[in-house]
Amino acid sequence: MQITICLGRNIMVRPFICSTHYIPEPCSTRYIFCMKTPADRTRAARGDKATRHAALTAEIATIVLHEGLGDMSVRALAAKLGTSDRMLLYYFTTREQMILAVLHEISNRLSHLLAEHSTGPRLSPGQFLTRVLALAHEADVAPFMQVWTDVIARGARGMQPYDTVARDIVRAWMAWIDSRLTTPPTGAQPGRAAAILSIVEGISLLEVASPGSTAGVSTYLTGLLDPTPPGCP
Repeated sequence: MQITICLGRNIMVRPFICSTHYIPEPCSTRYIFCMKTPADRTRAARGDKATRHAALTAEIATIVLHEGLGDMSVRALAAKLGTSDRMLLYYFTTREQMILAVLHEISNRLSHLLAEHSTGPRLSPGQFLTRVLALAHEADVAPFMQVWTDVIARGARGMQPYDTVARDIVRAWMAWIDSRLTTPPTGAQPGRAAAILSIVEGISLLEVASPGSTAGVSTYLTGLLDPTPPGCP
């Protein structure tokens, strides 16, 4: 669409391509404006909504990492964000969709963190357990561990949508653990990753219930997972 407005004979406009027309030469008496078509405006609106959706998702994810999941109330989160519950539902449609989007954002952030700790040689089960337990207590990782422990606990109780997310988390954690472990000398041991994940989650739950109660557990379990061969000092 184009609109032509007369501004006087001294106005010069260079040739350009409009959304529907090509202006072939300078115009001495006209100034050309391009206006968006309805389709253009629809695409722009969708882009703006997607951008705002992503921004709100990131903000809520940060709140959850600082304060925990809580009850994920739409009204309470809207108040913290300085908006309304209706506006949140405009962007997320339902509370469940909001939770899924936020947990996906948290998962992406954790993946980037874990990638930083996925370099170097593979580790024995005992070495890996020592490393991952220390990692879980680091200031930038601990909030993620607390959130995932809560998600898994809720999923185990059949709470939606945490049940679906919990299954995905377990699969992702087990795949990452397997990728960091050395190959066992006796061949494949399918239960290793699940065993280590069970230990980590159990320790995390104990720490939530009674901080400091798992001190020394890492050293003890390392000795069990990586026993010293007979005859070695």
